Amino acid sequence: MLNEVNKLLDIEIDVLKKDEASKLVNIVEEKKKLMLELSKLEKKRRELCSDKGSDELISEGLISADLIDQLKAITYEVKEKNELCLLLTKQSLGYIKMFNNMLSQGNRVVTYKDTGKLNENVNSIFTTKI
Repeated sequence: MLNEVNKLLDIEIDVLKKDEASKLVNIVEEKKKLMLELSKLEKKRRELCSDKGSDELISEGLISADLIDQLKAITYEVKEKNELCLLLTKQSLGYIKMFNNMLSQGNRVVTYKDTGKLNENVNSIFTTKI
């Protein structure tokens, strides 16, 4: 299941890089389902194994050290990719916010004169003449 999450994160990263926001909804929904299933599996693991760590499970012969190493590696990879998705999403939202602010007609610079009245002669990026 972690491999499925990992593959889905690869797709999400590609979609974010290509700025294909319409595809994100399905990806996020699928990711939620997988994470819910992983949560259920972890709950079941805790019921079966108590609070035993990986070292104890290996020493008792319940799991191999190789499998633990694989799980740690894929978990680290999923964590890194998830953080990259978060950064790409924040970057996209930042660009959207910046362009929205730049193009918004109602986004005026408001300053006041010494008299307390509104200064109507304030220049912005769109009204400045060179």
